[in-house]
Amino acid sequence: MEIGGIKINLPKIGTNKAPQKQEKYADLNEPIQDTFQKRSDDDVQNAMSEFSQINNGKGKTYDFAETCQFKYLYKQGAIDVDVVKHFKDGSDFDFYNMAPIYQMKNERADGPEFYDRVFKAMDSIPNGRKATRFIQNKFEPLKEFTIGFEPENLSNLDETINAQTPLGKYYKFDADNGRLLEETVSEKSGHFPVQVKTQTKDYKNNREIEKVQNYDTKTKFLVTEKQVVTTKDKDGKMVKQEIITPSEIKGMYDVEVVYANGKKEQLAKATVDKKTGIKSIKKDMKSEDGTRTQFLYEDDPKGNRIIDYKITDANGKVLMGRSQSFEVVDDNHFISSQNGYKYDITVDDKKMTVKDLHHETETEINFNKKFKGKKEEIVNVLKKVPGEELFEVVESVKKLKGKDKDEVLASGYSPLTKNISVGDDLMVFLHELGHAKDFQVKNGRKYLQNTAHALYSDNKDIQKTYIEEREKFNATHSDPEREHISYFTQAKGHYGGKWGGLGEVVAETNAITNTYSDGQIEALGTRMQYLQQHFPKTISMIKDHMNWKDDLNAIEYYGT
Repeated sequence: MEIGGIKINLPKIGTNKAPQKQEKYADLNEPIQDTFQKRSDDDVQNAMSEFSQINNGKGKTYDFAETCQFKYLYKQGAIDVDVVKHFKDGSDFDFYNMAPIYQMKNERADGPEFYDRVFKAMDSIPNGRKATRFIQNKFEPLKEFTIGFEPENLSNLDETINAQTPLGKYYKFDADNGRLLEETVSEKSGHFPVQVKTQTKDYKNNREIEKVQNYDTKTKFLVTEKQVVTTKDKDGKMVKQEIITPSEIKGMYDVEVVYANGKKEQLAKATVDKKTGIKSIKKDMKSEDGTRTQFLYEDDPKGNRIIDYKITDANGKVLMGRSQSFEVVDDNHFISSQNGYKYDITVDDKKMTVKDLHHETETEINFNKKFKGKKEEIVNVLKKVPGEELFEVVESVKKLKGKDKDEVLASGYSPLTKNISVGDDLMVFLHELGHAKDFQVKNGRKYLQNTAHALYSDNKDIQKTYIEEREKFNATHSDPEREHISYFTQAKGHYGGKWGGLGEVVAETNAITNTYSDGQIEALGTRMQYLQQHFPKTISMIKDHMNWKDDLNAIEYYGT
């Protein structure tokens, strides 16, 4: 799994499969995977013979290195000779940009008319035939594509930035009708610290997006400095602006909506009381279908904290209600509560003991048996973990491996070993624990037998809700906004496969319903904000199913 873009090494299950013909107007928002079929040596030989003929004919020619690139891509099933015939002399695309054109045509079950549509899009923009990039949209891979002009001679730093925010000028199109959807320019400043400014015109939703990001040399992430989304009416006049800026709490963001008449609405605000040091986070926001999220968090310098988290649908029905507290009695004694259920937590040199005061059950975490690596880091983070989640640590995790603080973004969970590697950060720990809870199906409990591979991300009801909210979000937001939560919504090329994004939502839900993104993981702040605001029904359904499992625990213990 990943927390900040760092992957664990998992073996791939199965082999590459041939692209299957899909019904053109089937559920276009359904996640699809990269599916290539390796070609035989005879096929490769025939293709290279045909390639040689067109390469020795009129127009552009390719050198030895480029010929090797074509051969490699062809053998992988990622390109064919026909796409080269179409784009060799009519564009500046190299083979690595012709390949996604070929793949997108096949995935859409289109014929050569798709190539004509790409040329039509190129001809509709200034110097379109000189474009160097073709990008199949990773959020809507059957619906949208982008034609781009990437800067030449990119440095290693530029390449790192490019993976997060493509530099250059880009035009996004509707793949069905060739309509221009967005125009984006991203430029890197020449001064230090490095800053990236992105300006987008979203023609589909009549919006303009200005985003400023700073490059963090330590984490190698772009951190949002400011974002302004301006919505206009049909006459081009401003209707409202949604402004995102860093808050007084590092890692959290203030979100304010300013209307044309001067009225202001605060969607999110995080503050620090200068006298007491108490941190407060307040959010009141709505998703695309009117689902309301209310979130209140407070903590003090001693570590005491409270959280109230409520999600209500457009009709006033409460979908989720969570009220929790965490009290620090002393350095080795803590009391946590969740919706009235209390847990007593004590720590000594050898173990942590957790008592469920309502169900009168008890569990313990033996440090020598459970820990590897930096013991102190693990003990420190466990001292902040709510009682009900400590029970989950015992049930779902085999080993905890401590990491240094500067390695916290390299944390991870392995479903193969059931081990968590993590530093002293509560949100990161709870995120990785969320993965462990998702993959706990082999723990021998009778109600989990014969289930799917993952308990929550393989749940059909959760999948359906996630797809619905993702479809609404994609329809109303530009790519620069989508990028904030690409970790959760990327439909093509996600490291976790078809439901990899949902698996990360499950993990993040376990974290954001218990804490917030702090300064150690500042780069993850906007993804938390966007997930909370725009995926409330998915969050509430995941928590509902987690609570359902807890209820079954109680039934198993007490009987029916």
